[in-house]
Formats: sequence, C-alpha cells, structure tokens
Amino acid sequence: MLSIKLDTSAIRKQISDLQKQIPFATSLALNDLAFQAMRAENDAMSRIFDNPRPFTQNSSRVRKASKRNLIAIVSLKDAQAKYLTPYESGGQHETPGKGLLIPADIRLDQFGQLPNGLIKRLAERKDVFVGTVHGISGFWLRTPKLNANGKPKGGRRGVLNATRHQNTGLTLLLRFGDNKPVTKRMHYRDRVAEVVAKNGPRALELAMRKAIATAFR
Repeated sequence: MLSIKLDTSAIRKQISDLQKQIPFATSLALNDLAFQAMRAENDAMSRIFDNPRPFTQNSSRVRKASKRNLIAIVSLKDAQAKYLTPYESGGQHETPGKGLLIPADIRLDQFGQLPNGLIKRLAERKDVFVGTVHGISGFWLRTPKLNANGKPKGGRRGVLNATRHQNTGLTLLLRFGDNKPVTKRMHYRDRVAEVVAKNGPRALELAMRKAIATAFR
C-alpha cells in the first residue's frame, strides 16, 4: 500500500493571505466607484442648471470606505445641500426669507445670478430701503432729486414710471415674489446607481488584481 501526502501549508497560507485582502479590495472598489459617481454628479450640474457657479458645480463630496468600514458615501456638501435638496426630493426653493428675490433693475453676475453679498450691501446703503410702493414689495433705490432744469441729478426714473406712469422718484432693484415649488430634478440617487451598475464589476476586478499583487509581493 502506497501512501501519498502533500504539504498544503504554503497553499493554505496563500489562501489565508488572499482572504485577508478581500476587505482591502472591497474598499478600493467602493472608493473608486464613489469618486466616479462624484465626478458624474458634478458634471451633471452644468446640464441641470444654466451656467451654474463653481460653488454649485462642485457640490458633491465622498466619505471614503476603509477595510473596517466597507461603506463609501457620496453626498452633497452641507452648504450646497441647503438649496439643492429640493431639486432631488421636491419642495419649494430655499430662500433666506419667505419669498423669492426677483431682479428688476440690478446688475447680475457672470452666471446670471445675484452677486454674493448683494443683500447685505443693499441693506447697508442709506439710499436703499425695503418696503411696499404702490403694491410692489422689494428693495427700492431713492433716486437723486431734480436739478434746476427739472432733470434728475444723475440716476434715472423709477420703473413705476414705465408701468404705472407715476413719478415715484424710486427705482425698484429687487422685487419680492411668492415662493414656488421646484420643478427640476437632479436624479442624484439614480445617477449614483447607474455608475455602480455600469462600472461596479470592472472596479471590483481591478481592485482584486491590486489586492492580489499586494498580497504576494
């Protein structure tokens, strides 16, 4: 009778080493997919919104997975989430007050939006006040008094002159409007799911190759 024995200790050690690398490989794949999803979300902002500011364009972030915590999270940054969340889950526009600020006679920034800090600057001006004139509420500019020729000393007549033929001596800068439900949708969660479904197998394959190479150096 012939007895055959094999020394499998080396193979068992390699298998054990490989098993130890699985959490590492999983975390690599999760983080790869998370950053792919983050880039997809940021790229989509220019398609969802017309000429968004960089602040909105780069609104997503990643919390990375680790070997001990196999969860990678893609989410909106806190500041951007305040006004972008209604575009995902519905609701009204996020505003600092109860209504929308609608430009009337004010210079917009390069993105077609109210410049940062505008409201604070207007509130500090002595020639600007917030009030209701002839039923229109908003930020109003007091225009200069007339000169000896009966013409304004610079500036221009208020917009009410054009709409109601009344010389108010005021210019409407910003009008308060009723808040409205958000109609656009970002489809944020759907986009993340699409990235994972499309690129998940490939990301895991590449991560396993890297983990194996690391295990058997």
